[in-house]
Amino acid sequence: MKGCRNCANWQALEEFLDRLDPAAKDQKVQIGRCKRYAPRPLTPGAGANGAEPDGDSRWPRVASDDWCGEWDPQFD
Repeated sequence: MKGCRNCANWQALEEFLDRLDPAAKDQKVQIGRCKRYAPRPLTPGAGANGAEPDGDSRWPRVASDDWCGEWDPQFD
Protein backbone atom coordinates (compact mmCIF):
# COMPACT_ATOMS: atom_id res chain seq x y z
CA MET A 1 0.00 0.00 0.00
CA LYS A 2 1.32 3.43 -0.91
CA GLY A 3 1.80 5.83 1.96
CA CYS A 4 4.40 8.06 3.54
CA ARG A 5 5.56 5.27 5.88
CA ASN A 6 6.86 3.32 2.85
CA CYS A 7 8.36 6.29 0.98
CA ALA A 8 12.11 6.83 0.63
CA ASN A 9 11.63 10.56 1.32
CA TRP A 10 9.90 10.12 4.70
CA GLN A 11 11.80 10.40 8.00
CA ALA A 12 9.93 9.04 11.03
CA LEU A 13 9.65 11.00 14.28
CA GLU A 14 8.81 9.54 17.69
CA GLU A 15 5.30 11.00 17.63
CA PHE A 16 2.13 8.97 17.11
CA LEU A 17 -1.56 9.71 16.50
CA ASP A 18 -4.40 7.87 18.21
CA ARG A 19 -5.49 5.83 15.17
CA LEU A 20 -4.22 2.72 13.41
CA ASP A 21 -2.26 2.92 10.16
CA PRO A 22 -3.93 0.69 7.54
CA ALA A 23 -0.54 -0.01 5.90
CA ALA A 24 1.08 -1.24 9.13
CA LYS A 25 -0.51 -4.09 11.05
CA ASP A 26 -1.46 -3.07 14.61
CA GLN A 27 0.70 0.09 14.52
CA LYS A 28 -0.51 3.62 15.16
CA VAL A 29 -0.15 6.37 12.59
CA GLN A 30 3.28 7.96 13.03
CA ILE A 31 4.29 11.54 12.32
CA GLY A 32 7.35 12.13 10.16
CA ARG A 33 9.02 14.66 7.91
CA CYS A 34 8.66 14.65 4.14
CA LYS A 35 12.01 15.38 2.50
CA ARG A 36 10.83 15.14 -1.10
CA TYR A 37 11.53 18.83 -1.73
CA ALA A 38 13.66 21.33 0.16
CA PRO A 39 11.76 23.28 2.82
CA ARG A 40 10.54 26.72 1.79
CA PRO A 41 10.96 29.72 4.06
CA LEU A 42 7.81 31.25 5.47
CA THR A 43 6.65 34.48 3.90
CA PRO A 44 6.10 37.63 6.02
CA GLY A 45 2.70 37.68 7.68
CA ALA A 46 2.29 33.89 7.35
CA GLY A 47 2.76 33.24 11.08
CA ALA A 48 0.04 31.84 13.32
CA ASN A 49 -2.69 34.36 14.24
CA GLY A 50 -1.08 37.05 12.06
CA ALA A 51 2.19 36.97 14.01
CA GLU A 52 5.38 37.50 12.07
CA PRO A 53 7.18 34.20 11.39
CA ASP A 54 10.65 33.71 12.80
CA GLY A 55 12.18 33.32 9.33
CA ASP A 56 12.75 29.63 9.92
CA SER A 57 11.94 26.94 7.38
CA ARG A 58 11.17 23.34 8.19
CA TRP A 59 10.47 20.07 6.43
CA PRO A 60 6.69 19.45 6.26
CA ARG A 61 5.30 17.15 8.97
CA VAL A 62 3.06 14.41 7.58
CA ALA A 63 1.31 11.33 8.92
CA SER A 64 2.52 7.88 7.93
CA ASP A 65 -0.80 7.12 6.19
CA ASP A 66 -0.70 10.27 4.02
CA TRP A 67 0.17 10.05 0.33
CA CYS A 68 1.10 12.97 -1.93
CA GLY A 69 1.02 11.18 -5.28
CA GLU A 70 4.79 11.51 -5.77
CA TRP A 71 5.59 8.49 -3.66
CA ASP A 72 9.02 6.90 -4.11
CA PRO A 73 9.23 3.33 -2.71
CA GLN A 74 11.85 2.56 -0.07
CA PHE A 75 12.46 -0.85 -1.61
CA ASP A 76 12.82 -1.90 -5.25
